[in-house]
Amino acid sequence: MKVLIIGRGLSGRSAGDLLERENVEVVFAAHEDIEKNEFEKEYLDRLFSGLSFIVTSPGISPKIELIKQAILRKIKIIGEFEFGSKFLKSDIIAVTGTNGKTTTVSLIHHILKGFEHSVFLGGNIGIPVSSLVGKDNKNDISVLECSSFQLENIKNFSPKIAAILNISPDHLNRHRTMKNYVKCKFNITKKQTEKDYLILNADDEFLFETPPKTKAQIFFFSTKKRVKGCYVKRNCIYFNDNQKEEKLVSLRGIKLVGEHNLSNILCACLAVFLQTKNKELLKSISGFTAVSHRIEFVKKISGVEFYNDSKATNISSTIVACKSFKNNIHLILGGSDKGYDFDELFKNLPKNVKNIAIFGETRHKIAFSAQNCGFVNYKICDSLEDCTKYLFKKSREKDIVLLSPACASFDCFSNYKERGNFFKKIVEDISDNENINSKKTKKL
Repeated sequence: MKVLIIGRGLSGRSAGDLLERENVEVVFAAHEDIEKNEFEKEYLDRLFSGLSFIVTSPGISPKIELIKQAILRKIKIIGEFEFGSKFLKSDIIAVTGTNGKTTTVSLIHHILKGFEHSVFLGGNIGIPVSSLVGKDNKNDISVLECSSFQLENIKNFSPKIAAILNISPDHLNRHRTMKNYVKCKFNITKKQTEKDYLILNADDEFLFETPPKTKAQIFFFSTKKRVKGCYVKRNCIYFNDNQKEEKLVSLRGIKLVGEHNLSNILCACLAVFLQTKNKELLKSISGFTAVSHRIEFVKKISGVEFYNDSKATNISSTIVACKSFKNNIHLILGGSDKGYDFDELFKNLPKNVKNIAIFGETRHKIAFSAQNCGFVNYKICDSLEDCTKYLFKKSREKDIVLLSPACASFDCFSNYKERGNFFKKIVEDISDNENINSKKTKKL
């Protein structure tokens, strides 16, 4: 057996390791092949000769010429996410949505640490599913974060519990239309059965009014109303299956802020309870803190608080982040272009956003939308460092400097983590300089 892997990042290498353990011959596509727009027939004949199938990494667009040629030759193509999941023995809890995925799967994993069997975390969170294979057993649970890229062309992926947190425009540079994007997200439930569960956000108007077609049992979560599923009442989470209502856990002492995080908590608790029927496990939610790069507190300098929300790579997540604070916000925007109309951002920004600094590939596009929507307190900067220093100077005590870019990071950084870590380094440098200046002042 021979398999071609397209994409030599972490996902591709993990799939290759799994195949090699199964004594399969593995061939990796050359980097130049991924970028080529045309091929000689003789070269493709050699490359595709004897292939059983092709495995693709999630970052590889299905529109590249190499994949088009494979489809013409009727060679089976499978994504690394689905490929790896086929070998898992454990039950799968899978979470998708435009925003909140990483926080929710991390919280589910945190809660399930008290479970009697092993629990694994993987998928879009940065741990390829293929790397989990061979570690899990029948009674274990695998918690998987699913991106639209990973769900784009799945055919047989069937999680025990699937959850869709919310739907808003994202990755339109790849999916082209919202219809295509929604279809990718809804693929998470396409192969579920009557024994499985689908969890939906009742507060998301689109999901509530146009849920995906599914054979699974549907449960909801809501911060605003009583539903079949989980909701909030008297500062506690309750579960209702349309037969009886029962209290699951108190919300006192939770460390996650914002209504969006309350939604994430409700979804996580509902998923764990449907899977285990164990309320005691849910008590551990009070010990969970925000994940890195998602409205992450960095430091307070001269009374100004800095927050790193580098994971906010779309407009809706930036709006959510801004609405999480009541104090004045000085916002950093910009990065690589994902095809957004930024008018939507400026039309929905809360009034406590006082100043904006913009950098990166999208800086002029964002500035145009700011002007178009009447937002005048913005400045185009050359770098993330310049943005941060400029906004610190504009800030006063109790203000917030927030990196929440509403864009991908690939114009200047390899990923959102690198961008967030660089922001944190900038903040540390500002802090060091402030301390030096403070000491000089005292001596004078």
